[in-house]
Parts: sequence; C-alpha cells; structure tokens
Amino acid sequence: MSVPRIERVGRAGEASPAPFARAELESGLRVLVRPNPTLPIVAVDCWIGIGALHETDEHAGISHFLEHMFFKGTERYPLGAMDRIVKEMGGYNNAATSMEFTHYYIVAPAEHFATALDLLADHLVEPALPEPEIERERQVVKEEIRRKNDSPHGRLYSALTTAAFGETAYAREVLGTPASLDRITPTVLREYWRANYRADRLVVAVAGDVEPASAVDAVQARLGGLGRANGAPPVPEPPPVGPAAVEERMDVGQGYLAWGFQTAGRDELAELCAIEVAATILGEGETSRLHRRLIDELRLVTAVNAWTYGLQRAGLLGISAVFEPERRETVEAEVASVMGAAAQQGLTGDEVRRAQAILAADFAYDNETNAAMTGTLGEFELLFGYAGAYRQILAGIAAVTPEAATEALARRADPARAVRAWVGPDGA
Repeated sequence: MSVPRIERVGRAGEASPAPFARAELESGLRVLVRPNPTLPIVAVDCWIGIGALHETDEHAGISHFLEHMFFKGTERYPLGAMDRIVKEMGGYNNAATSMEFTHYYIVAPAEHFATALDLLADHLVEPALPEPEIERERQVVKEEIRRKNDSPHGRLYSALTTAAFGETAYAREVLGTPASLDRITPTVLREYWRANYRADRLVVAVAGDVEPASAVDAVQARLGGLGRANGAPPVPEPPPVGPAAVEERMDVGQGYLAWGFQTAGRDELAELCAIEVAATILGEGETSRLHRRLIDELRLVTAVNAWTYGLQRAGLLGISAVFEPERRETVEAEVASVMGAAAQQGLTGDEVRRAQAILAADFAYDNETNAAMTGTLGEFELLFGYAGAYRQILAGIAAVTPEAATEALARRADPARAVRAWVGPDGA
C-alpha cells in the first residue's frame, strides 16, 4: 500500500478551518486533517456521499434508516458498546443524514483518537444490523415522521418542496414514508450498505490535537482496505420550478407562510454567492429589509426571514414568515412589495457590505470548534469535490457587487413565479 501524498491547504491567519492537510488514498478515500493543538480535544467525522436524493421512491428513507442502524454494534463492539466507550472517554457521538450525505462523528479527548477512529471504522465496515433492532428502529423513525408532521414548520417545508419539485427525487423526504420504511427489509438494508459505504464515497475529517501525517497513516491502516463503489451515485436532473401554491390545515393558532424561487445548483458559483448576499439583505437579522418593513414598521408578523437551500443541480431562495392568519393577504402583498422594490430599485453598497460582513462572521462563528471544522471540511469535500472550495465561496461573496446581487434577485425572485406554501388553522 503506497504512502499517500499530503497536500497542505491554506496558511495560519486565514479563515478557519485553514490551514489543513488533505490526502487521497489509492482506494479513493479522502482524509482531511486540521491540526489544532490549542485544546486537547479531537473530532473524528466520517462522511458518506449518499443521501435521500440518491435513493429510490420504493426505499425512500433508507439512508436515514441506515444511520440509525449504524449505532447497533459490530462483532467486536456489541450493541451499546460504542455509546458506553465514548462516554467513558469523556466524549460524545452523533450522526446526521441529508439529501446528499450521511455522516457519523465522535468528539473526545485527543489521547483517545485511535479508539474513536476504530469505533467509527468498525461500524462503517462491519455493522451488525441485528434484525430485532431493525424492527425497533423502524418504529422509531416512524415516530420521527409523526412528530415532523405534527410540527407546523415541518409541514410547511414539506409542502413547499413538494410544490416546488413535484414527485421528483428533489422533493423526497429524508425520513422516508411509513410505506417506504415497511419495504426496507434486512436484506435491502444490508445491500444498500454494501453498495454505498465504500472508499471512494467516504471522507474522514479530523480536527484537534493531532499531527496530520500520523492521522493520515492511522486512517490508511484502519480503512485502507475498503473497496471502491461501482461508480458515482446517480444525481437526477431537477425539474423546472414554476408558480404553484399549496395549503395545509392543522391545529395551530398562527399562520405559517413560505415562498420559494428556483435558483441554480452549486456549479453556478457566481450566482450562488450573489443570491446568498441578496437573501441576507432581504431577511437576515433586524437590519434586513423584510424585518424592518414587516416587523418594525407595520408589526404584521412575529417572525420573518430569507434563506437559501442548495443542492448540486438545484436550489431555492426562500422567504418564511409567521403571523396572525387573517393578515395573510396583507403580508403576502408586503413581501411582494419589498422584493419588487429590491429588484427594481436595486440593493445598495451599504447593504451589500453589511451582508458580506454578516456572512463572513457567520462562517467564522461556525468554525470555532474542532467538531465544526470537521463539518465544514467533510461537507465541502463531498459536495464540491474539494474541501478548500469554501475559500472560493468566501472570496466570491466578498466580490459580489450591488449590481450582481440585484441582477440575481431580479432574475430569480419574481413574486409572480413564486412557489407558495401555507399552513394555517383548521377551519380558517
């Protein structure tokens, strides 16, 4: 087994998580190491490039289901052993699944790096997937679905993505459905793990009081024999997003509104940065246009914000608000007015500079801990193909002009083409 070449990315003084080291094993497994000797802590985060977007409708939710089963032991580590050992080390462990990835991590004192890596590696390579636990976790996930459906915010965003993306994979629920979960047999679950938990879909990110070469060697020794997948997971073409509206009723006292506008995927870096700046100007914090108009001036809503949602080939610019249901018509008219004024009259230099400062500060705050840095490194490596891509995005945001942000907003966020979702009280 050859010694992997270690690439050094960034310099001290740059925005964290730089500087870090990157290496790629012969198998395609990628290792990212951010040395941080200031605290005797280490985070080990294993990222798999598979999520709800890559599933089938028949077995929707299988990525998240497998995440639950990850913690159910191996031959070397019986059920419950991982949680017990991590607690005894003085650490914590967790996992998450999204549309495009699943990841598992342990944070512990740096002296336990080898144990943390071994625990994660063993569960990645040799999961027990005991059938009694499969049935138990099937019910646990169904309960998660029920809780999500009982939440007005959960119902709102499900309604919005369904209205935007229809019956395509882009509207798929990460949790799946009760019917799709029932179709996931132990054999299906094991075959899905065997096909996707492979070296070229795996990124291991490490941050803390570790030396990069030693960490890379440890990952190679523990996971270097993992085989490759049979090609990249399929990424479906996104559907066109046109004007649409959907309403849900439930036992709530407030009204919940969301608008969505189609944006480009991650490959359109200039637009991604311009839309991020525009969304911050529209709805991030008390200085944003929507907050000033709908809360400070008119006192129409109790909460309003703008946000972005991006996948490889598709994205949304979103506006969300919570208010008294009888104010819906007025609120929608004011949202359209604020957005129209921004697109027609233009965003100002002061607004753009403020948004750039907010986004730069948010990124800095989001990378203050070892666990946060492994999150940034792993996510960017998987989603952009290179962990250092965050530097290009930071530079792209810093380069956005008022004209570019205005043009992107005008092109993408025409209120007449909004996808609108509403969750309101029963009988309203």
